[in-house]
Amino acid sequence: MWLLYKVNVVAILLIIQLHTVLSDSRVLYAVNAGGASHVDSNGINFLADPISVGTESDFGTRLPIRRAAGDDQILYQTERWHEHSFHYTIPVHDDGDFVLVLKFAEVYFYGPDMKVFDVKLNDQHMVVKDLDIFNLVGNSVAYDEIIPFSIKKGKLSVNGEFSTISTQLKVEFVKGARDNPKICAFYLMKGNPEDVYRLPELTQEGSATLQPKTPTATAESDEDEDEDFPPNSDSQSSSSSQKDGGSSGARIGRKEVKSGRPADDPYKDDHTSLIIPIVISLSVFVPTVLFMCRL
Repeated sequence: MWLLYKVNVVAILLIIQLHTVLSDSRVLYAVNAGGASHVDSNGINFLADPISVGTESDFGTRLPIRRAAGDDQILYQTERWHEHSFHYTIPVHDDGDFVLVLKFAEVYFYGPDMKVFDVKLNDQHMVVKDLDIFNLVGNSVAYDEIIPFSIKKGKLSVNGEFSTISTQLKVEFVKGARDNPKICAFYLMKGNPEDVYRLPELTQEGSATLQPKTPTATAESDEDEDEDFPPNSDSQSSSSSQKDGGSSGARIGRKEVKSGRPADDPYKDDHTSLIIPIVISLSVFVPTVLFMCRL
């Protein structure tokens, strides 16, 4: 009886293991940028971030990420960003069709044209140009970039362009003139875009056309340890080779993020500050005069 029980337990474990292997068979490499290892709702095993360049941040854990399943929230809440361009290298040993999925969520800025950057493959192929996450989906909303490419006999083919590739694919997040490049997570799978696990469609709540919420002072001050504040337009470095609104850049100084029209001053027409000193002065002056008269 005990032997039969042990056999059943082993069989169950093997089935679970086999199911995991089968669900991951097309995914060749996956990383949770700026975070720990994690298995998502589709069974993809994301490795802990293997690089140390730049800054790893978990600022997004303060916010729920819309469009992301509960088990997948952490993939959009952690990130790696850098004040300069940075890259990951992905091992690729076979020929065939591939899809690179890059995961993003804007958890800091509350307006468009505040974080804009590019993504390159193998130093030659600009696969994502002028990426502005907030402009596409808004704040705290999951967003995936899906990049198909193929490799055949040492040649990388992407968007009709070709280059030589060995056994590593370089994915570079390119800094420009508006803030710093970042990545939340990514995975490489063998197949076509139709095979990719898709995020739910954008709802009205998650649409980037909605009026952005104004960040609180607490959220801004908490971010100090993770990222610097964005620069004023006067202090942004110009980039003549990039079109307006389509490049990323360094944050210069720590200045308040302005995401809309400044709030009206509630005390603008309030003259209380003038009346109170007058009342106090009269309350002291009148009794003094009366006292002197009695003398």
